[in-house]
Amino acid sequence: MARARYATNREFYLALGQRIAKARRGLLTQEDLAKKIGMTRTSVINIEKGRQQLLVHTLTDIARALGTSPEALLSSQDELMLLLKDKTKKGRDWVRTSVAPKEQD
Repeated sequence: MARARYATNREFYLALGQRIAKARRGLLTQEDLAKKIGMTRTSVINIEKGRQQLLVHTLTDIARALGTSPEALLSSQDELMLLLKDKTKKGRDWVRTSVAPKEQD
């Protein structure tokens, strides 16, 4: 089940990994980022290649290490919809609700 969900959302994680890699370049090596966030260099490589899904606290740790916000590392809604145009409605809805701004109470 988890693999099927990952396959459906692979483009999301690929885009996220590319944004992380772009933000990291010129600031830190993969090894330095890994040390700052308590992971291995292999994990950073897999994240940047979109092969490893991230927990929210990991995304926050990465953003903090790179001096940015988690939101800055996420793709815009338009970019995501373009990446997901050939995906199932369920997959698109999951990504849309995962990154869409939430209304404040």
